[in-house]
Amino acid sequence: MDEAVQKLWQRTQNEEFRRLLNMEVLEIEPGRALVAMDYRPELNNIFGRLHGGAVFSLLDEAFQLACNAHGSIAVAQQLSIYYLAPAEPGVRVLAEVTEMHATRKIALYRAEVRQADGRRLATATAQAYRLGRPLPFDDQGHLVDPA
Repeated sequence: MDEAVQKLWQRTQNEEFRRLLNMEVLEIEPGRALVAMDYRPELNNIFGRLHGGAVFSLLDEAFQLACNAHGSIAVAQQLSIYYLAPAEPGVRVLAEVTEMHATRKIALYRAEVRQADGRRLATATAQAYRLGRPLPFDDQGHLVDPA
């Protein structure tokens, strides 16, 4: 496994926000990530449906992993999400983010959120800015030099 990917795997185990929403990182590779979350009643909005913020957070988790898996710090500049359908209660929801184009400083991504049965819930585009500095994590995933 690539060193940067290994560091991200370790770091995500320590990430409190990921644990708060019970997100599970399934795949990481440079420019791509897949993250899952089970839709629980605690994630409902005022209408009893999966909150859009939970969907966005799942997508953003996959985005940060995909763009940082190259080994240098990348930060979000823009993320536009289009909600297509509500999730069915109790389903597993997956967010997949894939790099479409990258330069030395800017990278563009496409993203999709779907239920485990393949039903599309949201689609998105995102842009990351690459700082050109190495990831500030040690081999155990501890933050050693804050960005």
